[in-house]
Amino acid sequence: MLIASLKPRTMGGTTNSGLLAYALERAGHRVALYDADESMQLWAWGRDVEGFPSPVTVAADVDFAEETYPGMDHDAINLVDVGHAENHADIVDSVLEVADLVIVTMSPTGTDYARLTRPERGTSLSKMIRRSAALRESGEPPTTVVLLNRCQAGAASPDKYRDKLRADGWTVLTSRIPRREAIASAVGFPCDKPERRLPFDALVTELDKAGYLK
Repeated sequence: MLIASLKPRTMGGTTNSGLLAYALERAGHRVALYDADESMQLWAWGRDVEGFPSPVTVAADVDFAEETYPGMDHDAINLVDVGHAENHADIVDSVLEVADLVIVTMSPTGTDYARLTRPERGTSLSKMIRRSAALRESGEPPTTVVLLNRCQAGAASPDKYRDKLRADGWTVLTSRIPRREAIASAVGFPCDKPERRLPFDALVTELDKAGYLK
């Protein structure tokens, strides 16, 4: 299967992709990683850290669906990290054409909510997902869930934006990624701290129980 890790112009998307890959591996899944973000942060992380879950293939390509997808090991979980959607709409469109599951990382802020739904400029990620239906064999957009990220303990904002997103028709995961320095500083380092493991182990458990992992 192919999981697309997407985000509006937010913080922490690549961090979440890498730590999710570690968690999938810990849960016994075979993982293959792709970096479709022109910043190449996930690729560099895989290069620099011994024992990373998988070598990372650079795939920041507008022809992702035609050039990268056919050569994947489709018996593994293929995870692709995609750059900020507003800036890379052509790459996002190609990834969405073949994704089985889309995980949208969003911080619970008004700015991120606007970027996801109604940005001041550019195409919203919600519109990109809807329009992908025309490109897909099923004629339907890919299964999509929202992962709330950088959630401050005790703050009201995660519940507030969960409710707003659900009212808009989004599926919002129960799992949340907390605002922790050990998570924010994870890129380029091993997944060797409990703070980097526990939230993502819970995320994989939720995805598995919900039937999203195939």
